[in-house]
Amino acid sequence: MRRSYISPEYTESSIYGTFNMIEESNFFGAKMLEVEDTISISNQNIIYYQKLTGEQIDISIESSLPSQVYSASDSMKSRQTIIIDPTQLSYQRDSNTKWILTIDLKNILIDYLFAVMKRYRTFEGISNNLTRTNDVNTAIRQYISSNVLNRYKFSKLDLYISYKDLMQQNVLRYKNTWNPNAVSDAHLLKKAQKDLAFDESELKILFTQENSSAQYNFEYYFNILFEKI
Repeated sequence: MRRSYISPEYTESSIYGTFNMIEESNFFGAKMLEVEDTISISNQNIIYYQKLTGEQIDISIESSLPSQVYSASDSMKSRQTIIIDPTQLSYQRDSNTKWILTIDLKNILIDYLFAVMKRYRTFEGISNNLTRTNDVNTAIRQYISSNVLNRYKFSKLDLYISYKDLMQQNVLRYKNTWNPNAVSDAHLLKKAQKDLAFDESELKILFTQENSSAQYNFEYYFNILFEKI
């Protein structure tokens, strides 16, 4: 065999299949995660076990470690903001104040799906060094973003508002509180404007405080429903 002395433009090297978290389909089909028909995110907790590194390798060992707890309430609280509508007139702000609630639907759903996969140990046996980012938790979130999110659509959100008398404590005016205990049919908000982003990643709810903000602040909470496409 004669040497050509021409250096190759490319070199080939083997990598772990888990480096690519995008499911590839072919003529004969593809492996795909089975998902729930509907996802209701309200006030549930999901418990799972893992190594301190985030890996799930041996349940018999990991169950002796402190459990990990996903709180839907904490997830939704951290991924929402509520502000006073800056476009309203001063007299509106001083009485029936208008509010803008912005909700990060995408990451709330990712948080929930991540916890479910951890609970059912979907990626059991995959160590950090088998992932491109050297972090299995990051790889799981990438998998969800690439393969699972587009299988769901936003269905509805129920917002609950429970008014609390300020009792002359003006220092608490406009200070509204996130509270799962606000959930009640009597507190369900029925009049609101909902603006859903075109990619359904974010929802804005514009509503008017029914009781005067000079006398009441409020506790609030919401439940979210997603449906499989």
